[in-house]
Amino acid sequence: MEYPEQNVEALLRTYIQDCNNARFIFSGSKRHMMGEMFSSPARPFYQSASTLSLKPIPLDSYTSFIRSHFEQGGMQIESDAISYIYEKFEGTTWYIQKICNELYAMAEQNHPCGIKDVDVAINYAIEEKDDTYQDLLARLSAKQKALLIALAHAGKNAKPTSGEFIKKYHLSSASAVQRCLSALQEKDIITNHTGNYYIYDYFLYYWLTKN
Repeated sequence: MEYPEQNVEALLRTYIQDCNNARFIFSGSKRHMMGEMFSSPARPFYQSASTLSLKPIPLDSYTSFIRSHFEQGGMQIESDAISYIYEKFEGTTWYIQKICNELYAMAEQNHPCGIKDVDVAINYAIEEKDDTYQDLLARLSAKQKALLIALAHAGKNAKPTSGEFIKKYHLSSASAVQRCLSALQEKDIITNHTGNYYIYDYFLYYWLTKN
């Protein structure tokens, strides 16, 4: 969808439908983009694939996996620290791996990593991205920036076009909010799942709640 050439989807569909000896998997984390490709009647791939949403890896599998890697290096991590990481990032693999990597680098023998160490690792990861996030905000319009900050403070169950939300966070109007939501989605800063809009990047989310 982001190639500069026109009609890439249609061209790809033309080749795929004549290919009888292969199976195709379309994989991506940009939920709205994947949805548009396969759910819009105006698109070449409309209803051409079965959809599957991957759920988070279970916590118990993560716990044994993470502890085994710490133990291989002579380090330890407490089970409640792993649960804390899992809950903070809702089982999202990239963030869990990033924080565990930071923890492993900080770890000392005979000192199991705990929840306080997790908070230190998260703060370090967020501070690492400070310049990137400052630049991101600078590229947004004032209304988009205000809405993004409001979404961070409201959490995942927010209804950003509701009168209550608009009044609480001093936004202009439902129509203006809807335009900003569309713009932020196009920039892949927020996503929409079952009618709820929330920030795509967990580190950005926590950075905004701190600032």
